[in-house]
Amino acid sequence: MDSPGSFRLSFASLRMPFSDGVKYTLLGISVSLFAIAALILTWQLYQYFKRKPKPSGKVKSYQSVDDKQAGKTIFEAADKESDIQKHDYKVQKLEDEIKKLSRCLSATSSISEQDSADFQSITEADAQMNIHGKLRFSVSYNREQSQFAVTVLDATDLPVRDFSQSTNPFVKVKLLSGLLSKQPNLQCVLQEWETKTVKNSRNPVFGSQFSCPLTEKELKTITLKLEVRDFDRFSRHSVLGELRTHLNNLNLLSHPVEISEELQKLNKDSVGEILLSLKYLPTAQRIEVGLLKIKTASLTSNQDKALYARVTIVCNQCRLKHQKTSLKSKWGITVFNEVLTFSLLDSNIRECVIAVSVYETIVHQKNSKRLIGQAILGKRKAGEDEHWCLMMQSLRQPIAKWHSLLI
Repeated sequence: MDSPGSFRLSFASLRMPFSDGVKYTLLGISVSLFAIAALILTWQLYQYFKRKPKPSGKVKSYQSVDDKQAGKTIFEAADKESDIQKHDYKVQKLEDEIKKLSRCLSATSSISEQDSADFQSITEADAQMNIHGKLRFSVSYNREQSQFAVTVLDATDLPVRDFSQSTNPFVKVKLLSGLLSKQPNLQCVLQEWETKTVKNSRNPVFGSQFSCPLTEKELKTITLKLEVRDFDRFSRHSVLGELRTHLNNLNLLSHPVEISEELQKLNKDSVGEILLSLKYLPTAQRIEVGLLKIKTASLTSNQDKALYARVTIVCNQCRLKHQKTSLKSKWGITVFNEVLTFSLLDSNIRECVIAVSVYETIVHQKNSKRLIGQAILGKRKAGEDEHWCLMMQSLRQPIAKWHSLLI
């Protein structure tokens, strides 16, 4: 067994298998790394003691220039953040006001076409401005093909809106028939078209042509109605006027006829009737609108078509609430027997207007809805209608009455 002295001797006799050049190189690298580490440590200590505030024997606190600058920067950042928050609050408040105003004026984005139609019908009578201007169009009939055609040519000297001093006109064309509806005093809408919208023009040129098949017998019962409207993306479409022409008075069988006439005030046409019941519950602050039956001027019954109604509550020209019924297959007299309940403040109930819009849609076909008529009842500028007065006089009792569907 080896002794400890021999072990130490053998360990001391060990030699590294490197040349002297390599050894000195490694030693130089080690010394360089140590010097760099020492410099870094010295620099960090210097920075630390430089930032540390110096003690003072005075009672008054002392801050270095850097601390004052840092504090000033913090306060400036806080002020900027406060200004940003105030600005965001003002922007949010302004957006809320805009949304509230847009609901009153009628949308987009988020507001649907049904909402616009309901609100437009309520305010349309008051929205008609001074009617003036001319509309020029032509009509023709091809006896061989039994094809009727109408061409909307142009308009001149249309009025402008007061707030924008411009107009974006378009023309809605309707073919109405009173005899084909098989019901007295009711019109049946056979066809309905719209021209393109001409932007910023009081003298627009349309050049839109529409056609449909008609027999000579049907041609004699048709009334051509052209409604000139002002398109508004953010509000309701203003009414600029209308023209009506009875095709029986025109000699279309021999040659085309071109017509240019002054615009007249828009008149509604009765296209059906709706049986509504109203009940006012003052204690519960509710009003119940019962939609019982709808009678339409339909040529034939078509089970592929269905009807539904949308009831909108409007107060001070602002839409408050709306509901719609379920779909029912369309017949000459369509039975609903549905009651829609609206909870409103008593002040709103006594000042509100109820708009009932009836839509026709094709079953299993998307985007096929079409407004066929509207009934408006409640408190308006012209006064309260009879049905509304009876409801307010007969509290907690349902009162039913027929109303005309107008288009």
